[in-house]
Amino acid sequence: MMADLYVKATPSADLNRNTEWFTYPGVWTTYIFIVFFSWLIVLSVFGCDPGTAWTIVNLAHFVWTGLQMTPSMYQSAY
Repeated sequence: MMADLYVKATPSADLNRNTEWFTYPGVWTTYIFIVFFSWLIVLSVFGCDPGTAWTIVNLAHFVWTGLQMTPSMYQSAY
């Protein structure tokens, strides 16, 4: 009876090769660990308060992802 409460859906086929790696096992866990350990590194190296360390990590993440975005990223790889 409890199993009837959940939606049974098949995952959609991701047709974009640039984003299909998001569905690999462990990707999101690894991403969270990288962000967290980046915060710890900034916190320990610069000796700033935790809020400032999160701001630095956030801005570094913004710059890094901004540099990675290119027009070809949104085009089909097929």
